[in-house]
Amino acid sequence: MTDELERAVYVQRIDPDRTAEYIEAHDDVPDGVTEAMERASVETFQLFVRDDIVVCFLECPDVDAYDEVMANDPAVEAWERRVARFKRDGVDADAAAGEQIPYMEEIWSFES
Repeated sequence: MTDELERAVYVQRIDPDRTAEYIEAHDDVPDGVTEAMERASVETFQLFVRDDIVVCFLECPDVDAYDEVMANDPAVEAWERRVARFKRDGVDADAAAGEQIPYMEEIWSFES
C-alpha cells in the first residue's frame, strides 16, 4: 500500500438465516462488478463475515471517485439488488451517489 491510497470501511447487516446464501453469492461475483472496481482503481476490496455482520474494507486512490463509478454502473446496481435480499441494512442502491455506502468514521489507527 502506498500513502496515496484512501481507505474506507463499512458494515452491513445480513439476515442471520441467510448468511450461507450471502456467502455463496460471493462465489460468483459478476465480471461487470470487478470491472467497475478496476475502473475505480480499487487496490483492495475485502469482505469479512461473522454471524449477521459483514465488514467491507476498501483501498483506492479516491473514495469519492469509487462511489461515482459504482453508483453509475448497471452491473453494480444489478449485483446490489441481487444481494440486497440477504441484507437487513447496508449498501442502498436507491440512494443518491455518495450516499449509497454507509462508510464508518475512522477514529484510531496503528501502523508500523
